[in-house]
Amino acid sequence: IDRLLSDLVFLVDGSWSVGRENFKHIRSFIGSLAGAFDIGEDKTRVAVVQYSTDTRTEFPLNRYTRRGDLLQAINSLPYKGGNTMTGDAIDYLIKNIFTEAAGSRKAFPKVAMIITDGKSQDPVEEHARRLRNIGVEIFVLGIKGADEDELREIASTPHAKHVYNVPNFDLIQEVQKRIITEVCSGVDDQLTSLVSGEESKSHHGFEVADVVLLVDGSYSIGLQNFAKVREFLEVLVKSFDIGPDKIQISLVQYSRDPHTEFYLNTHHDINAVVKAVRNFPYRGGSTNTGKAMTYVREKIFVPTRGARQNVPRVMVLITDGKSSDSFRVAATKLRNIDVEIFAVGVKDAVRSELEAIANEPADTHVYEVEDF
Repeated sequence: IDRLLSDLVFLVDGSWSVGRENFKHIRSFIGSLAGAFDIGEDKTRVAVVQYSTDTRTEFPLNRYTRRGDLLQAINSLPYKGGNTMTGDAIDYLIKNIFTEAAGSRKAFPKVAMIITDGKSQDPVEEHARRLRNIGVEIFVLGIKGADEDELREIASTPHAKHVYNVPNFDLIQEVQKRIITEVCSGVDDQLTSLVSGEESKSHHGFEVADVVLLVDGSYSIGLQNFAKVREFLEVLVKSFDIGPDKIQISLVQYSRDPHTEFYLNTHHDINAVVKAVRNFPYRGGSTNTGKAMTYVREKIFVPTRGARQNVPRVMVLITDGKSSDSFRVAATKLRNIDVEIFAVGVKDAVRSELEAIANEPADTHVYEVEDF
């Protein structure tokens, strides 16, 4: 599919359990997927990284600019052997592969195709989330001994498109075609969002998401400024396509205690949301940000209140001051259920607090303004 441009990285499990014999099935799968793209310096670039006990770059994104050379290199990939340290390997991609120095390009779709045949011997979730947060769409192919729950922890959502699992190596052929189709369609979606000027995020410019606005309504804000918060929220919600199978929005105001203004499934169209945003009252009180985030996790991102499975989850925190309670654990627990957190700090908000709450990288997740 020649108009598709991307930075495509294969992360290949070369541990002992794979075995030399099976490794050739992996080579042929990589060749087929890479071969579906138009290879070139300004087109698709491909890197292959193999891992076991440690991780090594077989070749970086900027090594091969000709299809023939690339396929030849894939065909002669050596098999490594060792243990299965998948978490370390994913971290290696962030530090050494998806970097400008290694040939990764800013405004291009990014895909990681991870191939593994066993459960990782180190934790994967945190590293995988960081990789997704730098805009990499992750597909996983599990073979034989791979752990389905772990594959889901690693992959992008929706899992139905990003997680593949086969009982043995010669069955890779059977899912190969579907994987190629889904990777191409993922790249296509990423290109569309990039071209329309949106940040490349793994959730393709937010077509579907559950978004919670967590708004500080403490005394320090004051009635006049609160009116400005409402205006900002109105502009924000108007930029979303709202509906039960598109973007759902919930609004929670907090001070000493959190209070739900509306749940994710309360309003089903933009007019209802805008009306609710214009009219919600200012409550006043202290600033218990930690308590409020725990509330969002326990009472808002739940199926009975409209939270959907396998849909990107986002929380936007707007606060004007230091939290009156501890917040780190509450923020981590939210991020651990895959909520991507953005923080907007006004006036006396503390940058280090906002950074500890929001996802990395801070430059796309933390915003500070002098006044309302």
